[in-house]
Amino acid sequence: MSSKRILLLDGPALTAHCWSAGHVTLEGEFGQDAAGQEALAAYLKKHHSSLFYLLADIAEEGFQLEDVPYVQGGDRTALLQRRLSQYFYNTPLSAAISLGRAKTGRRDEKLLFAALTRIETFTPWLDALRDAETVLAGIYSVPLVLAGFAPQLLVGDGPVLFVSVTRGGVRQTFFDKGKLHFSRLSQLASHSTGEIGRTSAADSAKIFQYLVAQRQLPRGVALRTVVLAQAAQIPELKAFCRDTGELQFEFIDLGATARQQGLKDPLADSNADDLLIHCLATRTPAQQFAPDSGRRFYRLWQIRSVLTNAGWLVLAGCLLVAGKTGLNVYELRDETEATRILTATETQRYNGILDGLPKISLTPENLRALTGRFDALQKRSPAMEALLLHLSLALNDSPKIELNRLVWKLAERPDADDKAPENAKRPADATQPAPPAGAGNWAVIEIQAQLPLGLIADQRGQIELIERFAARLRDPKTDVRVLSRPFDIESDKPLKSLGEASEARSADVPKFSLRIARQS
Repeated sequence: MSSKRILLLDGPALTAHCWSAGHVTLEGEFGQDAAGQEALAAYLKKHHSSLFYLLADIAEEGFQLEDVPYVQGGDRTALLQRRLSQYFYNTPLSAAISLGRAKTGRRDEKLLFAALTRIETFTPWLDALRDAETVLAGIYSVPLVLAGFAPQLLVGDGPVLFVSVTRGGVRQTFFDKGKLHFSRLSQLASHSTGEIGRTSAADSAKIFQYLVAQRQLPRGVALRTVVLAQAAQIPELKAFCRDTGELQFEFIDLGATARQQGLKDPLADSNADDLLIHCLATRTPAQQFAPDSGRRFYRLWQIRSVLTNAGWLVLAGCLLVAGKTGLNVYELRDETEATRILTATETQRYNGILDGLPKISLTPENLRALTGRFDALQKRSPAMEALLLHLSLALNDSPKIELNRLVWKLAERPDADDKAPENAKRPADATQPAPPAGAGNWAVIEIQAQLPLGLIADQRGQIELIERFAARLRDPKTDVRVLSRPFDIESDKPLKSLGEASEARSADVPKFSLRIARQS
């Protein structure tokens, strides 16, 4: 982070101060002569990377209050520039400060137009800063700095005249409702306590008359006047600053105020320069007087700072990611070591179990190969679930058929163990699909079932019921063969009448058997 240096201009000389962590250090004083300009150039070159603030404590200041219509954007910028050029046409060091909007009527905006009216006072110093390409954050005045912290000391919103002492003299700054209205600097000859007291009292009375004439203060009301001074000098100042019908004086301890604002250096007298420098560095006002051309290097510094901060953020993110990755690697290394130890322990336990088993002639490699072949054979074996499901659906569709016995097996061909002579002797059925060509793994189910007893005398009904059941089982994947029927229909057997059949088989239930097969 760049160090902050404040250039205090309070007359013909310029003093340089360095601010760091609440401490203000005087680093040099430069005059307007050639030697002073050379010394300033060397100083600026030496501290080229610092951030500079120019603080003006001079009497050549101008203040104008005006209510203007509330506008925004480009219209507001044009309006403010026009007003500033009308009030302060001979200086570019000007600024417009908003004091808020009215709560009634058109709600106009109250603006304070302020400027450092004598540009000749700043020209040699600004030229030196520009030639050295100094990073100038802005040009500020003591009233702008006072407006940042003085209202906190002045409890209340009424009109207050705030009196402070600097090396440039006694400054009277008028606040109303906590807002800056104007400021005036009275130069001192000796800076003695008596001169400070007399000047404070006399100038406060003049400002009271001015405020009454401008109707900023009602007649018959005393002006509250607050003096900022060192505690040791307050009793002597009270001898000069006495309450009257026009002025009511109050005193604030400068040392306590400086400590309250965070200044760590002790103050020897009532000179508030160090306090103002500290407040400028820590609570920089939003408004300043430098034109955009004078702050070009400050804009470049801001861009560089943003890029630098972004780079640091990216670096911090990368470091976080790298740290997280390193932690993960460390954890994985521990897990790997734990897994290695566990594996070694389990291996020892496994070897111990193997050593305790009875010795066989089959080696572990051969046993592993045999197990692998068994698993492969089991995977190639046809599944019975689909064929059994197919049979159960067919039985549901044929409720008159009752299943007596079921035998399943695996075979190379569906008719490998066919012992039904009637199938070999009966003519081929044109509607019967031929078994699929080629050998393979077949799931075969042989079924023994019976028909209702009511069909014992109806041979045609028996044939139709069996054929319908076989047709229900038959599909492109399933081979169906009828192995036996309830009666013999061969050509060399005599047929019996229905009456004879009824008398011969009245006690026998019609039974038949068939075989279904499906290739995996």
